[in-house]
Amino acid sequence: VKKAARPTRLVVPIYNEAGLVDALAGVAKEAATRFPELKLVFVDDGSRDGSGELLRRALPSTSSVEIQILRQNGGKGHAIRHGFRGAPEERLIFMDGDLAYSLDHIPALLEALETYDVVIGSRAMAPQAQGGLPARRVFLGWGFNRLACFILGLDYPDTQAGLKGFSRQAAESLFSRQKLAGFAFDVELLYLSRKLGFRVGQVPAQVSSEHSYKTSHIKLICNSLTCFFELWLIRWWSWTGAYRLSR
Repeated sequence: VKKAARPTRLVVPIYNEAGLVDALAGVAKEAATRFPELKLVFVDDGSRDGSGELLRRALPSTSSVEIQILRQNGGKGHAIRHGFRGAPEERLIFMDGDLAYSLDHIPALLEALETYDVVIGSRAMAPQAQGGLPARRVFLGWGFNRLACFILGLDYPDTQAGLKGFSRQAAESLFSRQKLAGFAFDVELLYLSRKLGFRVGQVPAQVSSEHSYKTSHIKLICNSLTCFFELWLIRWWSWTGAYRLSR
């Protein structure tokens, strides 16, 4: 007997993605066809180019798609927390809004969530598109991952893929404690998952061949310095009891 599909929420944060509105609308229509149990929530994180409003105009009004527009830019973590808030679905997923990952990853995430409390995408587990990532991004990403694992006692080859899923229980526990909104947001989730005893699984994550990285060299360096500081913040908050880690 085929198991009934569980209600699932997919949150997609977007910021200044007006150029991708047609593609995002296409993703929404594809999701409705392929995954009828899926509630797709786009969260416009205070875009200056009207991304959220453009997307509203491009999509018909339907119960399977929701568009939330935040007045100010608060960062990816803030947008995802907002999209998950009060969610009644049994499983919660987030995926980057720059379309780095296709909906083809959804079945593997959902299957893994039958066994694990938290499931993360890992680019280290999948062959990447011809040409791969820009060399400077590979180097900085590898360095940050190694530093994060060293400082926080983690052991994941890829902490930063914008493709992660949670049981509702895990999501409620993690996002009620999680504090960061920027690049180190993903690492903080994994650190809290370990501290709270949640089972974490990994699935292959393949970056779309059409995806282009818009982050400049200077911004990458600045982000890396900020993230180094945020890693020690995570440690500090843990040491001082700010996370309320007893479940």
